[in-house]
Amino acid sequence: MRLITFVEYALIFIGAVGMIAARVYYLPGGFNLGLFLVGAGIALGGAESIYLRRMSFRFSSFREDFYAGTPALIWGWTALLVGAMVLASAYLMEEELWRTVVSYLMRRPGTLLALLGLLVAGAGALIAFSPRSRGLAWTLLVRVPKTIVGVMLIVAGLAAVGLGVWETIDPRSFTRWSTDALSQLGLAPFDHHWRRLLGPLR
Repeated sequence: MRLITFVEYALIFIGAVGMIAARVYYLPGGFNLGLFLVGAGIALGGAESIYLRRMSFRFSSFREDFYAGTPALIWGWTALLVGAMVLASAYLMEEELWRTVVSYLMRRPGTLLALLGLLVAGAGALIAFSPRSRGLAWTLLVRVPKTIVGVMLIVAGLAAVGLGVWETIDPRSFTRWSTDALSQLGLAPFDHHWRRLLGPLR
């Protein structure tokens, strides 16, 4: 096993076990520390992919990596973003700022909406990428549907990024537009759905 891969998985595993133990045995600060270790493991994997331009979390370096290059960079930046968000969550919980930040995001969701959009777009790019062709049947039954799903996720993710930037720059205009657009579709206002989504995190 590659050493860097062992460290990545070890951090995630130890952090996850620590989070569970903290809940079971009521260890003060243990959950936050475990969450920090999980985020560090994910971020380390992302940094590895960006630096080496090869997929991280691999047990062996001898196997051919069809996702080397640009797909590995997309994977790396996506993993680094997820790790950074987990690390930020651990810090906010440790400093007792979690509820304050969640309450703010319920009122001003632009930043989080843009970050989630980047994650969705990155996932879509990886799904749409096809490292090699395996014949006509594989192309029609697997590659084409996979590409369609990937492109849809990319479009949805970029749209979420655009909406997040819009909400950050002009929240009043964004609120009016989202309210009018959703009301025409017979749906509840955007803030209603957003509050239901973030409510359990408070």
